[in-house]
Amino acid sequence: MKLPHALLDALVESVLVFDDSARLVHANQAALRRLPCEPGMNLADLGPALGRPLQERLRAVLAGGRIDAHFPAGATAGSAPSLSRLDSGPWVLCLPPDGGGSAAAPRVPLPLVERPLREWRTLLWSAPFPAMLQDASFRLLDVNDAFVALTGHPREALIGTDPIALCPEDERRITQEDRERLGRELGETTGPALRESRLIDRDGRARWVRSTRYATGAGRVAGVEGGPRLVMTVLQETTSEHAAREQAERFSRELDQWFDLSPMGMALFDDRGLVLRANQGFEALAGGPLVDLGEASAPLRALLHWTQGVMAQPLSPGGAWVSSEGALPHADGRTRWVRALLRCDEVRAGRRRYMCMLEDRSAEDERDLAQARAEQLLGELSTILDSSPAGIASVRGHLLTQCNSRFERMLGLAPGAAVGRDIRALLAGGAQEPLDRLDAVLDRGELYETEVVVQDEDGALHWYAVTIRRTGPAGRTPLAIVVLSEITRLKTQQAELAHLAREHERMAGVLGQQADRTRAVLDSVLVGIVTADERGRISWLNRSARRMFSGDLGDFMGQPLHAVATDEADHPFRRTVPLFGELRDGEALQFECRVQARDARTFWVVGNAVATLGLQGGREMTFALMDIDQRRQAEARIAEAQASLQRIIEAAPMAITVCDAATLRVLQLNRAAAALCGVSAAEAAGRSLVQLHPPVAGASLQSDIDEALAHPQVVTPREYHLERGGRTEVWDARFLLLARTEDRSDQHQLLMVSTDVTTQRAAQRAELEAAIARREMLVQEVHHRIKNNLQGVAGLMQQAVVRYPQVQPIIAEVVGQVQAIAQVYGLQVGNTGLLAVRNVIEAIAQSVQRTFGRTIELTVAGDPGWRWLLPEAESIPIALALNELFTNAVKHSPAGAVVVCRLWLEPDGVRVEIDNPGRLPADFRLDRRPATVSGLGLVSALLPRRSASLAFTQQEDRVVAALRLAPPVVRRADATP
Repeated sequence: MKLPHALLDALVESVLVFDDSARLVHANQAALRRLPCEPGMNLADLGPALGRPLQERLRAVLAGGRIDAHFPAGATAGSAPSLSRLDSGPWVLCLPPDGGGSAAAPRVPLPLVERPLREWRTLLWSAPFPAMLQDASFRLLDVNDAFVALTGHPREALIGTDPIALCPEDERRITQEDRERLGRELGETTGPALRESRLIDRDGRARWVRSTRYATGAGRVAGVEGGPRLVMTVLQETTSEHAAREQAERFSRELDQWFDLSPMGMALFDDRGLVLRANQGFEALAGGPLVDLGEASAPLRALLHWTQGVMAQPLSPGGAWVSSEGALPHADGRTRWVRALLRCDEVRAGRRRYMCMLEDRSAEDERDLAQARAEQLLGELSTILDSSPAGIASVRGHLLTQCNSRFERMLGLAPGAAVGRDIRALLAGGAQEPLDRLDAVLDRGELYETEVVVQDEDGALHWYAVTIRRTGPAGRTPLAIVVLSEITRLKTQQAELAHLAREHERMAGVLGQQADRTRAVLDSVLVGIVTADERGRISWLNRSARRMFSGDLGDFMGQPLHAVATDEADHPFRRTVPLFGELRDGEALQFECRVQARDARTFWVVGNAVATLGLQGGREMTFALMDIDQRRQAEARIAEAQASLQRIIEAAPMAITVCDAATLRVLQLNRAAAALCGVSAAEAAGRSLVQLHPPVAGASLQSDIDEALAHPQVVTPREYHLERGGRTEVWDARFLLLARTEDRSDQHQLLMVSTDVTTQRAAQRAELEAAIARREMLVQEVHHRIKNNLQGVAGLMQQAVVRYPQVQPIIAEVVGQVQAIAQVYGLQVGNTGLLAVRNVIEAIAQSVQRTFGRTIELTVAGDPGWRWLLPEAESIPIALALNELFTNAVKHSPAGAVVVCRLWLEPDGVRVEIDNPGRLPADFRLDRRPATVSGLGLVSALLPRRSASLAFTQQEDRVVAALRLAPPVVRRADATP
């Protein structure tokens, strides 16, 4: 039931009201004047005020729930204390005016600020937080058990001492300044002062504590100025928090050092492909720094299982490492074989991060390949030696250590019989010269050569050339290689050639006579005739050749034929000597070449080269030359022009088509153009250019050709989009009118050059999207830093309020505005689009709640499908306006009252109603409010004129501020570009 406080205060008797738990819930004015009591105290705390006998009797009655004979109910005032119960509710104790059962001295009223201090002392003294009570000189009056446990000193040693002795030497000056500031501010505020400091316990360890101080001011006590002043401090130990923070920072630095110094390539990226951290090894293998995996090369993305912005192979958080290997191109042009290890970890809120390590295994791979290649080469060498037509053996000293089967067959030995025998004994039987010089030649490192003849079982003789070369250092047992090459056919041919030489000498006389007649005839022909001997020197030339070369016979006799040749390395005159081996007698070789005469004239000749026998029986090369310089030059120019044009057209990567300008009949097209039209070059010849191309391009092709023909001096560019193979291709075309043809001057040719630029356009779009993504990432980072800086500014201003309370009203409004702007920038972190109106209102409401400690209820009405967004340019003014409206509602409503905010989502905009208890002034008009930096004047200045409206209405005992926002200040989500 509700107590009649006014009636009880009018009584002259002292009245105390207790509940069933013996807790004092009310004391009238007479009791407060006479007794040292306060509402909220327990019966145990009222012992000095009531006296122990009355306290024990009262405790027994409250415990039993009824009044017994020892405590008469309804006793007359002035005789004894009386106790009664109000309708099974609280217990009422009435004391006589003379004090009843208490002999305590009249109570001195405490200042108003002491009442919460006593309540807090009652609550905190048994709490787990350390607490201490100090007098005006800051000496300890009492400490709780938690404070004793924190310091390690007994309570008796602490009472009466100054706790500044527990502070480190470097913090005592700060503590003293804090005490002086407390003395200056005591008359102005009683609010808590929060600070963090260190405390030295009994063992000499420094402990970090966070303390909150509650102080009473000097008041009037019994009509005398300068009453008692008490200070209560509540502490919280934060030593473990500081130690954990230092350990975390140390671990972070060690992890960073390990990450940077690791020889393996390491990187950390999130589930969106953003590279959070990468060391130099990873950047070296990746070809440079990476911001996003989308910028990596295709082999690297395949190695990391990253496809189209997601992980192609799902990895479970905390699972085992996943391994993969592949080839990775390097910046120096080489390909490295790399092994990748991947592991997934879940950070929070479902977000995943991936750890990647890259190991360059190129050296191991190359070593394995080299070993395999060496084994392959060894096998190939063994096969070559066994299949070689030459006999090969290795010798140590004079003993044969190894040989192939061909060596044994050449010498007529059984398989395996040659190994271990003396090489001199094996070759001595058929050697044409003694082998006594073998050791001297091998010691000098020279090649020893000789010939041996071996007779086989059939009696046939076989000649072999023997070559011995030392392969190791000289010494008593040098290493050498012996090679036997069969020269039987060469010996036979030498004998045949000797016989032929004798026959040639006999016929030389006959040929000399015939040669003189032949030369006389050759001097009369117009073709230049030149003969050269086997060494390539000119032996004779007729008159026509002398006129070609601009000299006499004596000027060229004995000179090499290439004296009249140009600088070409493959000139036929420079190959005179090799031609003797290539041409048999009577065979002719036709050629064309340039000749440079003695007068520096250069001209083209066509000729034949014929191998013949000379007068002395030796072989000669006869050259018949005809001057074709003018015809050659004309043909060369025509062929060069045609070949160059044809090579350009066929080798060009773009589609090239040449057609008749009048009829558009295709004259020529290359392979790329034929592939674009879908027909072969033979099928396209003679057909119309418009008919060959796809219908989509052909529809506008005729008009483009007409425009190109209308401007023959310029190149006409066009771009076409073709659908082929289920994809859209972009082709860039150029039209140019060519010069008139030679046979008909009234006709022109039209050149059409088309290039597939689909990849370039896609690359340009991808580059633009990547640039946009980088900009959005930078903007989010800027928003995040702005938010942190604004919150830091707000924190600094709040600290300034503690030092300068006189500016508290002004700074409080500025702090609220700064917090509102910080909330908007906080919403923009991680948001790449516009801000939702509802999120902005919720953030501002929460910020005002934290600032003023008042409750703001937010409700949303209307269709949730109407999602309205707030542009970035309008977010800050709207946020400041909402902050001022919420702050105004909190300031002009009673303490503890709830502020209601209703958000209406409507088809044509949003409406925000802020409802708080209060009344508007009778002459209130919003348009008369001056434009200021706070309050309604700031709201009126910030809101847009055409698309926002604000109105205040009085609804019974509540004031409703209605803010309406319409486009373009807000935008519908489905209408956002």
